[in-house]
Amino acid sequence: MDTNTGFMKALKCRECGREYPLTANHVCEFDFGPLEVAYDYERIKKSLTRSAV
Repeated sequence: MDTNTGFMKALKCRECGREYPLTANHVCEFDFGPLEVAYDYERIKKSLTRSAV
């Protein structure tokens, strides 16, 4: 996979909240819940300003 992850920090299970590295996974190993992208909102806040938009 590409090492440029942008503002993504991990994959997070929607059911139990466990986090996984950014790899080609789509389901939690423990409860088979779907994995969603967890974003680094602090980093987004620092780089996305009104003037940048």
